[in-house]
Amino acid sequence: MRNATKKKWAAIACLLAGTAIFAACSNDGGEQGDKSQGAGSQGKSKITVSIYERGNVPQEMGTIDNNQWTKWINENGPVEAQYVPIPRGESVQKLNLLFASGDAPDVVSDFATSFRDQLYQQKQIMAVDDLIAEHSVSYKALMEKYPELKKAAAKPDGKMYEFGRVQQLVGFQALFIRNDWLKKLDLKVPETPEELFEVAKAFTENDPDGNGRKDTFGIALSGETGSAINTMFRDVDWVLEDGKLVRGWEQKNKANEFKKRLYDAGLVDKDFLADKNGQKAQQDWNSGKIGIFVGRTVDPVNVTQYYEPLKNNVPDAEVIAIKLPASEYGQFAIGVNNPVQMTTVINANAKNPEAAMKYIDFMASKEAGEMLRYGVEGTHSVKGANGCLKPQDAALFSKEVSWNIDFQLLMSQIELEPCAGILSQLDPEKPLEKEFLELVKQNNEANLGEGVEYASITHGEHMPTLSDNLSVIQTNVSKISDFYNKAIVAGASYTIEQAYAEALDLWNKSGGGELAAVYADWYETSKDTAFFAKDMWQFAKKE
Repeated sequence: MRNATKKKWAAIACLLAGTAIFAACSNDGGEQGDKSQGAGSQGKSKITVSIYERGNVPQEMGTIDNNQWTKWINENGPVEAQYVPIPRGESVQKLNLLFASGDAPDVVSDFATSFRDQLYQQKQIMAVDDLIAEHSVSYKALMEKYPELKKAAAKPDGKMYEFGRVQQLVGFQALFIRNDWLKKLDLKVPETPEELFEVAKAFTENDPDGNGRKDTFGIALSGETGSAINTMFRDVDWVLEDGKLVRGWEQKNKANEFKKRLYDAGLVDKDFLADKNGQKAQQDWNSGKIGIFVGRTVDPVNVTQYYEPLKNNVPDAEVIAIKLPASEYGQFAIGVNNPVQMTTVINANAKNPEAAMKYIDFMASKEAGEMLRYGVEGTHSVKGANGCLKPQDAALFSKEVSWNIDFQLLMSQIELEPCAGILSQLDPEKPLEKEFLELVKQNNEANLGEGVEYASITHGEHMPTLSDNLSVIQTNVSKISDFYNKAIVAGASYTIEQAYAEALDLWNKSGGGELAAVYADWYETSKDTAFFAKDMWQFAKKE
């Protein structure tokens, strides 16, 4: 960071000392609940802004709406933002109530694409084309550099209603396999679904951990591993056939037939359906009892989630990240991030849209992004051997910086590369991190390598806006998965064919045909303008 930035920090340095001094430094006084649109305490325009409340702010650092980062933003930004805490787990419900009562913030951020679509349908948010053209500098420059932002922000009327952030495309989910088990059982890396089944069978039946007991599972079936099996067969709901977007019933049947085969052969945890979030499977992986499992390699925290516990429990464990086996439908990426993620809208009733635009512009700037991500150089972060900022003291960084992630929803990480990615954040001098670095590289190749496709036509967040009626249909037909899950565990008493018959009946009775027609029409009319997988791949790092 430049010396000038350090000087800016001095204005709020007293905030770091604790709650007593924190209160003394506050320039909000008793105005925290005042949502007037006049000038703020610094003579700046005042706006209201939503912020997720996760309950993760250390007590001595204040609250999510009144802390050192809100102070830094208001000291250095062009407007004064009053933050409105929104419970993360109930964000849509809370924001709906605020919009209904006329009390919604001027600037609203939420990850839920369907909710932002709903706000558009209800005319609760404003088009921002003119605001960007007339009052933006930073965000306008980002749009010129990454025109995909405009594609992703456009709604059916052709105007832009959302703001977002740009990230490098990387392997997000990883298909991990115990390479030491492969070696012990003289097996090769599976390249087809049939080979995957045979490896899972050997991992279950041939005592790969050498303890003399049959206590291992070949593969997980809950959580993200089950989703990866769907992807292997291109079971992604909507697929292209002869240039038309249609419902992929054949692919869904194939994926569930494979899952049923794994279950019937006893190669998976029989209670996988009770493992709603995949935590039991993760525990089994970390304890060395599962041979094939989908984890993640996108963030340094993934080391402590999917690798360090396994190595602590099984020091000799050897893990590799492999490509998803190729099915008759193709070879697909296990999972990648959304490189152009829309996050933020402006309330249609905002009294000062220009001030809201200036706030968004500042939060999208590189200056704000670097400060919020790394904190103060020399205090929170220090440059490593690779020239990238890293936490100087892990405990201090955790206490004062790491919880501010929701202030970064307009930060384009790609502008901070190569330093922002996991490859620059892990330390090759630390053995476990060095080993995980290799897994990251292997997984990027598995997801982005030659011949690998994205199974869906686009990331789910870029699928079309649905009307309220169609959203109800979408919710109703989602119950189709219950029939297939029943078939997976029911043995011969209830087959995949029976599940398909009941699923199709529910689909037809719930209005699925109407949904199919809308998706088909959307693709036909938007195939040259919407943000598709080919656009996503433009953000893959070129070696």
